[in-house]
Amino acid sequence: MANRKELGIPAWLTTVCTLVWLLIVAPCQSWSQPPIPDALSTRSLAVAASPTTVPSAPQPVVVRGPCDPDYWLVSTRGCKSQVECCQPCNYQVYRFDGPCPGRAADLNEMYSSLQPGVPVCFMAHGSFVEWDSMMQDCAQTYRWLRQAAPHQPLHIVFFTWPSDDSVRLVRTLDVNKLGRRAELNGLYLAQLIAAVPEGHPISLIGHSHGARMVSATAHAMAGGEIDGRCFANGPDFRHRVRIVLAAAAIDHDWFNPGGHLDRTLCRAEAVLNLRNRHDFPLLFYPTRRLFSSRALAITGVTHSDRRQLGVHNCRIDDCDVTQLVELGHVWAHYYCQPDIAAAIRHFVYFDE
Repeated sequence: MANRKELGIPAWLTTVCTLVWLLIVAPCQSWSQPPIPDALSTRSLAVAASPTTVPSAPQPVVVRGPCDPDYWLVSTRGCKSQVECCQPCNYQVYRFDGPCPGRAADLNEMYSSLQPGVPVCFMAHGSFVEWDSMMQDCAQTYRWLRQAAPHQPLHIVFFTWPSDDSVRLVRTLDVNKLGRRAELNGLYLAQLIAAVPEGHPISLIGHSHGARMVSATAHAMAGGEIDGRCFANGPDFRHRVRIVLAAAAIDHDWFNPGGHLDRTLCRAEAVLNLRNRHDFPLLFYPTRRLFSSRALAITGVTHSDRRQLGVHNCRIDDCDVTQLVELGHVWAHYYCQPDIAAAIRHFVYFDE
């Protein structure tokens, strides 16, 4: 074999070529990776794209419009004797939702349907309200309230109680009896509110004796007594509470210190009294008993009341609706007025 010198190849050039092959060419050949099979490539990418913990996205709040029914009806009409004795009541619950409204439900379903943070409005009707008219009022009231703020979410629960069992021709005694029954039902309404999860602001709307009921509810939740009875859960201050009173069939001085419902303003952060100076049935309100004060719906909060309320004076205000309702008293005179819905909007939706 001829040596490098005979071939005319310098020794240093041979050395350089050897080093280049060892350092560059050989490593590139040995480190080159063969193609990944399609199946393996797909599986590997899938694993990389699927982290072990996927954070759940917050669920959007569903807002139902005025023409899309979504409300609840809770009834103590079948518990009249239990309410009189302040015994546990098996509430009747109905849901009005979707194409087949009015189906039977239960409280567990109602509470589980509440969207986090959305206000819950409880509405209580007055005396001498029959089932059929109450059902119509609920549907109309839902649309009335939703039209005031169609883009704001709201849960609405109508509370109905045995208020139509009058048989006497002279209803004075019935009025007193039903007023007391409305107060006792306030304890059951307080029980419903206490079961609402925290984080839900609560608004209460009461008409006529329903105004007496929702006031008694707040009174009981603040530790006050109702006909010698106290709220079984004790004072409850977990929720923000606002109250709207319409055609309020209560004495104008009952919220004053030492008054019949003097704990109401301790519990409610704001109370709006819809004052109607011409409410015809309530003009006769003082005749129900001797030395009765006039109705809050007629007088509003008087100057004397405001002096006695002291620090709680700022929690209650009057909104005069006399020109809108005139001589009317029944609830239909109120829910046919969009201006009244606009006036109570912030008390119901908490959307200032």
